[in-house]
Amino acid sequence: MPRLPRRITSDLTAVVAGLEGKLTERRRDLKVQFGAFRGVHVVVYRGYVAADVAKVRVRVMEAPELPGNSRIPYWDVAQSNVRRHATLSIVGAEVELRIGRYRATEVTDGHGFATFSLPVPKLRVGWHAAEAVVAGIDDDDSATGTGWVLKPSLAAPFLVISDIDDTILLTGLTEGVAMVARTLLRHVEERTAIPGMSALYRGLARGIPGRTGSRRPEPAFFYVSTGSWSFYSMLEQFVELRAFPPGPMFLTDWGPTDRYLRRSGAEHKRSAVRRLFEAYPGMRFVLIGDSGQRDPVIYEELAREFPGRVLAAIIRQVGADDEERNSALSEHAEALRGEGIPMHLVADAAQAAAVAHSLRLCDADTVSEVRAELDH
Repeated sequence: MPRLPRRITSDLTAVVAGLEGKLTERRRDLKVQFGAFRGVHVVVYRGYVAADVAKVRVRVMEAPELPGNSRIPYWDVAQSNVRRHATLSIVGAEVELRIGRYRATEVTDGHGFATFSLPVPKLRVGWHAAEAVVAGIDDDDSATGTGWVLKPSLAAPFLVISDIDDTILLTGLTEGVAMVARTLLRHVEERTAIPGMSALYRGLARGIPGRTGSRRPEPAFFYVSTGSWSFYSMLEQFVELRAFPPGPMFLTDWGPTDRYLRRSGAEHKRSAVRRLFEAYPGMRFVLIGDSGQRDPVIYEELAREFPGRVLAAIIRQVGADDEERNSALSEHAEALRGEGIPMHLVADAAQAAAVAHSLRLCDADTVSEVRAELDH
């Protein structure tokens, strides 16, 4: 089947995205008209500061519907997780973002998102509160959401970019129905962390002592996933509950946009990682992912695009050693190391910690703590 010319494809996607936005507005108007609108809910996703500019994303939507009190096992959990994707977006809402004394205003797009690039000169290193205020919808009171923005220390030895699915959170993307069941039927408290990875990440955050015994500033952590923004609150809670270092997340919106009818997960990850390399040109990175998707390919591409900027690309093996995919990847990683691209395929968090320790990315205590977590 011949491909449509790029301009025609672009025009088509813009029409579809515009139509979806208008349908969303019509749906909201009908709910307001019939008294079914539950009010406005504002989410401020964790953002980051680079070159004195805060990059923050805000979403405005209808207040979520609380689950019922069903006696059917897992029914309420499944309803809540499905509703995350069916939430009504608020299109065309004016949003003011406030970070300390700094202010900016944007308008939500066809999916309810407002994307900010707010200059924040002289903001100190660390986490800062961010507040988003939305004017009342149809004479309702204004709504407010709060979140956090991170300004990483450029004196840190490196920054960490981590995949989420099957790197820190067990999803079983290669398992089909089992993955769907985990996603839809479990509370966040029941979601399983990949054993040992939490201890490894805390060790990377702690770093190694210098000659005087002091440690350099902690590296910032960034999390990338092909998952929907609708799961953000669950993922944020998961990171906190399992004691992973907090950090901004790069998720994706599964609906059509002005440019694309559907999304490429690999391109989303590649763009997110590249964006961070470009945002912090003087920094080096530790990249962590798994062999279940395209993390090794993406990390290799970025290591070639930004020579010398990758301190380590650690890939957690999904599946058995003798699987053709893993055997080939093990050989390829060895060849890449011969080229100076430090890619390592590891069977578990213990091997990952050993590799990180050998590269002086974490201390010996980290190796012990990871093994203890695996033995627990």
